[in-house]
Amino acid sequence: MTTKKKYGVTLSVLLLFAVASFFLLKKPASPARIEKIRMGVRNSPVCALIYIAEQQNMFKRHGLDLSIKNYQAGAYAINDLLSGKVDVVTTAEIVMALHAFKNENFRAIAAISSTNNTEVVARRDRRIAQPEDLRGKRIGVVKGNVTEFFLHAFLSFHGIHPGEIETVDLNPTEIVTAITESRIDAASSFPPFLNTIKKNLARNAVSWSAQGGQDYYVLLLTRGELVKARAQAVDGLLKGVVEAEAFLKNHEGEAQKIVERALNLDHEVVMSTWSETRFRVGLDQSLLTLMEDEARWAMTNKLVESTKIPNYLPLLHLEGLAKIKPEAVSVIR
Repeated sequence: MTTKKKYGVTLSVLLLFAVASFFLLKKPASPARIEKIRMGVRNSPVCALIYIAEQQNMFKRHGLDLSIKNYQAGAYAINDLLSGKVDVVTTAEIVMALHAFKNENFRAIAAISSTNNTEVVARRDRRIAQPEDLRGKRIGVVKGNVTEFFLHAFLSFHGIHPGEIETVDLNPTEIVTAITESRIDAASSFPPFLNTIKKNLARNAVSWSAQGGQDYYVLLLTRGELVKARAQAVDGLLKGVVEAEAFLKNHEGEAQKIVERALNLDHEVVMSTWSETRFRVGLDQSLLTLMEDEARWAMTNKLVESTKIPNYLPLLHLEGLAKIKPEAVSVIR
């Protein structure tokens, strides 16, 4: 081999070595600071994007050290948010709609899903075969929760006044036990508790969709001061759930298995919610409209003392999501 050729080969080898060394030694970019976030999550498949993002290290990739505390319903998580025990919660929009009458320190940074999974389920042996038979019956609900709002809407549609039934305030697990043991006649419930009720009652169960085609939203909700003081954390949360949304669309079967493992639920139970849920990160005008409807319902039924609907627009942190996924924000400003 000539000197010229030897020189060319040597140079090529050195260049390859330099390139290889660069990629081997180069560390992946990491956030300047790791933010600790304590999240209260409703233990339901409607919060799939949270469990996916956590299991796939998407939050970690965007600078968050996330710890999760599960709740049976968002209505319970909100108290821990207010007391500072958690930083962010997942909850139905009605929780913010009602609490905003007294406290405007909430900020919704995104909806992570919308769903139509609430049903009214009743015992046939209490002579209940159709909705009108619910008159005079004891019906279990979670007060201040979507189950109560949609129960009243369902009853109104069938010509039943709230005064013609007795509502019993129970947590979701207590509702399962109470209707199984015949201490209540019916319940307004959602999965996975709804699935357990139907399994326990078997052929003695009769049920109807309570929502009449109206979805409710699952929000990422936090306090106003966190949005102001911890912008990096808010960005990390939003980037994590947006990435999880894309993962779910491209790997739906794997996403379902992640949720099944995270919540220790059977595939059939997860699918009963999955088929009724749209997993999408967004902030829509219809969210505002629904909260205003819920506010009117609360005032009409004397659940709040105010006679004025809160202004919900400032409670939506539109800027954060608009920066990361602008097409997902359709609220009129």
